[in-house]
Amino acid sequence: MQTKTVQTDLEYISRRERRRAVESVLATLSAIRGAEQRYLDNVPDNLQCSESFEVGERAVETLEEIIGLLTEVY
Repeated sequence: MQTKTVQTDLEYISRRERRRAVESVLATLSAIRGAEQRYLDNVPDNLQCSESFEVGERAVETLEEIIGLLTEVY
């Protein structure tokens, strides 16, 4: 039910407001990507082959892709 309300609300906002919403999402995603990258940068060498490190690397790569795609669209 919540999703339908959000979808209906988005139909009636201006392109400028949608752009601001996307910019807010981009800022949040960039902040998360930056935090994850800082985590990776501080992982000791002996733990850089760990599953946790690999998950972090995939997260950074995926966030970068998403940010790039959103930037292209908007």
